[in-house]
Amino acid sequence: MKKITIIFLSVFLIFLGLWLFISSRIAYHNPSSIFFSNNQKVSNIENFTLTTTGDIGLGRYVNHMIITHNDPNFPFLHISQYLRSADLTITNLESPLIKNCPTIITGFRFCGQDTNIDGLLHAGIDTVNLANNHTTNYGIEGLIETQNLLEENGIIGFGVNNEIKYTNIKGYNIALLGFVELGNNWHGLTNATENTIKSLIREARNHADIVIAAFHWGNEYTHNPSENQIRLGRLAVENGADLILGNHAHWIQPYEIYQGKYIIYAQGNTIFDQDWSEKTKQGVLYTFEFANGKFNLIDEKYTIIEHNSQPRFATSEEGRGIEKSLEIKGN
Repeated sequence: MKKITIIFLSVFLIFLGLWLFISSRIAYHNPSSIFFSNNQKVSNIENFTLTTTGDIGLGRYVNHMIITHNDPNFPFLHISQYLRSADLTITNLESPLIKNCPTIITGFRFCGQDTNIDGLLHAGIDTVNLANNHTTNYGIEGLIETQNLLEENGIIGFGVNNEIKYTNIKGYNIALLGFVELGNNWHGLTNATENTIKSLIREARNHADIVIAAFHWGNEYTHNPSENQIRLGRLAVENGADLILGNHAHWIQPYEIYQGKYIIYAQGNTIFDQDWSEKTKQGVLYTFEFANGKFNLIDEKYTIIEHNSQPRFATSEEGRGIEKSLEIKGN
C-alpha cells in the first residue's frame, strides 16, 4: 500500500510539474502578458527629438552656387549643426538629384547634381518627402534615380507609389507617409485623395507606434492655409496621424493644434532660389520632443536666405518682425 502511495504521489508530482511548465509557456505567449511587457518597455523608452524644415530645393540657382563653390555643403553651412542635433530630421526635397544634371538658373523644370546628396548628409537629414510638384521634373526615371541615390546613402525617401516607409528611433517604430495635393494626379507619387489618406494612415497605425504624414499642398505665396489644407490635415489626425507636416506655399503659414496634434501648414523656404521678395527668403525650423505619447513643440528658429541659396538664422529683431508679419505668437 505504501509503494502504491509513493508511486501515485510521484506520478502526481510529474503531472503537476508538466502542468506548471505548460501554464508558464501559455502565460508567456498570452497577448495580455505581451501587452504588459510592452507597456513596461514603452515606459522606459527615451524621449526623442524631431526637427522639420521648410522647402529644400537643391536645383536651379542653388545647384549653380554649389558648383561655383565646389561644395555641396554650401547651402547648409549655417544651419547644419542645428539640424544634426535632432534624433530625426525630416525635410521636403523639392528637386530630383541626378547624374549629368544640366546647370540652369531659370525655369520651372530643374534638378540638382547627384553629388548634392553630400549636403543632405552633412546636415544630418534622415528622411525626405518626395511627394511634391518638382521631384518628377525629370520624369519617373529621375525620380527612381533620386530614390536609389537616397537609399544608397541611408536617407529614407517617402511619398512614392502609395508606399509607407518605416524607421526606428530609440525603440519607436515610426511610419512615414508623404502626400501631394495640387490636383491629385501625380504619376509615381502618393496623391492626397481622401481615400488614400484614410487607408494608408490606418494601415500605418496598425504597424507603427508613431505615424507622421507630410503634405505638399495649398496655394503659393499666402500665409493662410486653404480650406482643403485644413480639411485634409484634420482628416489625417482623425485617422491616426500623430504629426502633420506641410509645405509648398514658399511662405510661412501658422500651425494648428487639432485634437492635441500639431498640423504644420507650411514652413516657408529653408533652401530655395526665390530672392525676389523678403517673404520667399524666410523659413522656420521646428523642433519637437516626443514624450508621454505625443509631440510637443520645444523650439522654433526663423531663417533668412542669403546669396539666393544659403540660409542663416534670423536675429531676434528679425524674428520678431517675421512673427509680427505672420500675426502668430512665437516662443
